[in-house]
Amino acid sequence: MKISKDRIAVSVLAGVVLVLFFATIAGLFYYRSMIRSLDEVQEEAYAEYTRLYAYIAEDPESKISNRIYKEISEYAQENGCYVEMTGQNLSTTYSKADRIDIAISSKVDGIILEGDNSEETADLVRKASSKGIPVVTVLSDCVSSPRKSYIGLNNYSLGKEYGIALGHIAQEKKVDSLSVLILTDNDEGNYDDVIRTGIQEYAVGRSIELESSVVDTSTPFTSQEDVMTILDNMEQIPDVIICLNERTSESAYQCIVDKNLVGKTTVLGYYDSDTILKAIDKGSVYATFSIQSRYVAEQCVNALNGYIETGFVSEYLSSDYILINKENLTTYIAGGDKNEG
Repeated sequence: MKISKDRIAVSVLAGVVLVLFFATIAGLFYYRSMIRSLDEVQEEAYAEYTRLYAYIAEDPESKISNRIYKEISEYAQENGCYVEMTGQNLSTTYSKADRIDIAISSKVDGIILEGDNSEETADLVRKASSKGIPVVTVLSDCVSSPRKSYIGLNNYSLGKEYGIALGHIAQEKKVDSLSVLILTDNDEGNYDDVIRTGIQEYAVGRSIELESSVVDTSTPFTSQEDVMTILDNMEQIPDVIICLNERTSESAYQCIVDKNLVGKTTVLGYYDSDTILKAIDKGSVYATFSIQSRYVAEQCVNALNGYIETGFVSEYLSSDYILINKENLTTYIAGGDKNEG
């Protein structure tokens, strides 16, 4: 028996309609299920902060600045505030002045600034102050500005500590005199001069010959190149190389390794990077000085909170450095952040 083409077409069409019908029903059930699940999802938890602060670093790539920012951020959140490092993780590089302007334009509640003695920075601090934004400086001050407080390190005392370390080196080497090269950086208004004054005062009346050279610390490459050039141009390799910042410390260490000068010259470093700590363990670096970053962070946040709440704050808050050498290296590493607070 033959089936007409019309009946076949009707059967196919009916089948398609049934498939579409059941697919629609299934889709509706799935949609309702999704709606129910969305209704059951709890609202994402988020934290509310009473104040927003900006942290302006001299060099956003600096290990010291990033550690201090981390400590400031954590302590601020514990106290209901949020701190953002302005200009970080952006596709465009902004100058320090631009980053201060960004913070002011963002109407933050306060600014933590690594200061300097430039008039441009002082003018920007005045601008922030005129808009009711208090500024506290950290690590380096901005003396001619209306900043509310300076959370500084006792750099003169650090210079003395470098001097005392020179005395210990002379005793260990059993020598009556030392030639010393001090490596500074070229940042305007930094604390190197104060540290160097402390070293010079210690050297008075002692057989310590001091020489200073400026290193371009804008990048690790330029720093290492400058240190290598300085050493190549010296008639005699100094007995001791004193480094006053983290980049010159790592660069000096790398250069004496590359030039096979380990044991012929001694490095006194700055900051406790992994590279420097390992070098102390190997005996390639005599000692280094580290910052009590947790304590400094707490002072920064407390200074801003105190000024906003009371209108008063101490103009100067001080912190000391930590000496790290082979004798206390293991204890320092084991203690971790506890040694910084």
